[in-house]
Amino acid sequence: MGQSSGNSTIRKIGTWAAVGVLFLAVLVAARAPNDGGHWSAAHVMVVAALAGLALFVLVVLARQLAGVDHEASGIAASLATDPEQQRLLARWLQRARWSRWVGGFCGVLSWLLATNGRADVLLFGTAGIALGAGTSELHHLRRARGPRTARLEVRTIDDYLLPYDAGRMILGAAVAVAVGAATVWSSHTRPATWWALAAVAVLGLCRLAQWRVATRARPALSASLTRADDLVRELAIGRGLARPATFLAIALLARAGFASRPALGLFGGLFGIVAWCYAFTLWWHNRRLGLDFMVDEHRNPILT
Repeated sequence: MGQSSGNSTIRKIGTWAAVGVLFLAVLVAARAPNDGGHWSAAHVMVVAALAGLALFVLVVLARQLAGVDHEASGIAASLATDPEQQRLLARWLQRARWSRWVGGFCGVLSWLLATNGRADVLLFGTAGIALGAGTSELHHLRRARGPRTARLEVRTIDDYLLPYDAGRMILGAAVAVAVGAATVWSSHTRPATWWALAAVAVLGLCRLAQWRVATRARPALSASLTRADDLVRELAIGRGLARPATFLAIALLARAGFASRPALGLFGGLFGIVAWCYAFTLWWHNRRLGLDFMVDEHRNPILT
């Protein structure tokens, strides 16, 4: 726990240091005199600072791609007290957070390379995160060889999905259906209909993935590991699937609002801006599963 908290602090310090270096480099570059094409000491300082910043970013990217997640063990310790429970939770956290990060990184990279940075980066990024979140659960589709002993409890999505996550999904689907119905009648707004239908499809696929997580077979485990497995399913269904699908659906609805401007004018643009800001807010609070705060806070574990 102490090591994870220390790593979290180092990561935060490194991030703010990188921002400070970049700010100072830009400031020095703006105030550096022009020596007729010759490099001054100020320009050398700028290049060195930017090179150091680039190296820092590359190291961070390499660590993330390698799946280094020191905070996972600290979060697991904040969730459970039993070492076996902590190991189960830490494995899931490392896999889920890594898949989301890789998905988001690929989404932003696709936005940069495919559109030259001209499209909606939030839409590409959230789509990558949602896809990564979904694929993080696909390893459970592999069936183990040989005989297995499984529990026979009947589990449903409602056993694990928190009310406010379910409410946001239902509200998002309802708004998407309303937007699709309101824009399908005119050829000027029909592109908005396709964006709304995409939002409905995302939430529908999320519901299917949630059902798969809730009902997948569970081997015969001890009582403590059974509780840890239930917590993993709750985190996967809510933070892992519901929230990424919700902010992706809202980002799609933002595009629907912008696409409806030829007919709806200011109202369509305002709807798009509000939806975009709300999607960004949801992403911000749920980044890296929204659990990093548990590393720095001392609280009673959920599983005791």
